[in-house]
Amino acid sequence: MSISYKGYKENTLTLEQGADLTVGAPVTVNANGAAVPAPIGAAFIGVCTAIRNGFASIQTDGYTELEYTGTAPSTGLATLVAAGSNKVKAGGDNDIALYKVVKLDTVNSIVGIIL
Repeated sequence: MSISYKGYKENTLTLEQGADLTVGAPVTVNANGAAVPAPIGAAFIGVCTAIRNGFASIQTDGYTELEYTGTAPSTGLATLVAAGSNKVKAGGDNDIALYKVVKLDTVNSIVGIIL
């Protein structure tokens, strides 16, 4: 039997799809209220899970897995920021982007977080 966090408190928003948004991208919202990829080094509000007809589904709560780049984040509470190319990276000392890291796969550079 394996452990799974999928389904825990999953909540999504439907927003307009902004430029360059792809499924799997850490997301922020632009001045017009559209979902766009979070800039490198920025906090993100969720992850794009689907795109259809100019609208995007953004998971804003619950468990998700993302690729990370650079130094592996720590488990427990960790600061993560967008890293481009649908990846995240361990952030600096700011606490504006704190996530609960419950899975760390250093072989495949995957981090499992609770948003």
